[in-house]
Amino acid sequence: MQQLGYDSQLQPFKYTAGFFTEMSGQNVVATLMPKHPVKAHVILTAHYDHLGKQGHNLYAGANDNASGVSALLFIAAQFAGAPLPFQLSFVATDAEENGLHGAEFFISQLQLDDSITVLNINLDMLAVSRPKKTLYAFIANAQRQALQHQLAAISSDTIKVKVTSSSNIMNRLNTGEKIDWRRASDHYAFAKAGIAYIYFGMGSDPHHHKSSDQLSNIDQQLYIEAVNYITQFIAQLDMTKF
Repeated sequence: MQQLGYDSQLQPFKYTAGFFTEMSGQNVVATLMPKHPVKAHVILTAHYDHLGKQGHNLYAGANDNASGVSALLFIAAQFAGAPLPFQLSFVATDAEENGLHGAEFFISQLQLDDSITVLNINLDMLAVSRPKKTLYAFIANAQRQALQHQLAAISSDTIKVKVTSSSNIMNRLNTGEKIDWRRASDHYAFAKAGIAYIYFGMGSDPHHHKSSDQLSNIDQQLYIEAVNYITQFIAQLDMTKF
C-alpha cells in the first residue's frame, strides 16, 4: 500500500477471546485522500486472518479470505492516484474469524461526520467454484434502491450479479446451510454502526473452514471476472444518489 502511494498504517488492537483471554491483532489501513474536499467516504474491507494451523491440519483459507485480500490489493492498484469524487480507504482487517474484532475496532476509531456519506464495500469469499456464475451483492435494504441501478449498469458477458437484502433468498439460491448473511462478515460491524454497506461474495462454499480451501478448488477465471466487475462498479459509483 505504501508503494502504491497510499497513506498507510498498522492499527493494533486488543480484544477478549472466550472469558478471560486477551488477544491482540492489527489492521492494515490505507487511504487515498482526494485533492479537493468531498462529501463521501468509501471503505473497502477484506479480512486477512484465517484458522491457520490447528493440530496436524493446515487451514490455508484460499477462498476465505485470500480471495478478498487479493481483490483488495488489485483494486488499490487500479485506483492509486486516480481522481475519484470520494475519499477511498482500504482496510485489511484482523480477527474476523472469531468475532469481527478488527472491523469493530476500526469503526470505533472512525470519526463519523453527519455531513459525510460513508459506504462499506466488504470483500469476502469471492472465489467459490460453482456451475452458476453468480456474484452476490448483499445490501442493506435502506440502500438497495440507491445501489441496484448502479450495479445493473455494469455489463459482464460471463457473470450474473444477484442483488439482494435477504438471507433467505441467498440461502435458497445457494442450496447450502442456513446462513445469516448480514452477520456473516465484517460488513455487519458497519451495519451495527448505522453505516451503509454492500457485501460482495460468491455465496456458500463446501470447503469453508476446511483444509480443502486451497487454490486447487478455486475457479480462477470466474474470480477474475468478479473482481473486474467490482472494480468497474467502484469506478462509476455515484455517492450522490444515496
